[in-house]
Amino acid sequence: MRFHFVLLFWLIFCALSPPPASAQDLDPQDVRTSLEQALPVAIAKAKVEFPDVDDYILYSVHPRVGKGDPKGLHWEFLWKAKAFPHRKAIIVRVYMKDGAAIGEREQVADQR
Repeated sequence: MRFHFVLLFWLIFCALSPPPASAQDLDPQDVRTSLEQALPVAIAKAKVEFPDVDDYILYSVHPRVGKGDPKGLHWEFLWKAKAFPHRKAIIVRVYMKDGAAIGEREQVADQR
């Protein structure tokens, strides 16, 4: 009986314990292009590749890293269409190591 009580105690303890944090540490040596430097690069890239960028609003900026992306960390700039229902988007990635920029257009599928 005592063994079952101890086992039950450990099961409850493990179930209620918070999982270990697995946050990604950002090494300052990996960030050679700051957000202040990346913003003008992203705007210029968006204007060159997408002439209709004025129909979009800068919606968000996040530091990201793509799984399997050889260039690694980048700033991801997201523009969303002004027109409702805001399903169109432009994404520009500015890489932190070398400042290179890549742009792509995204269309969100209908959710019916």
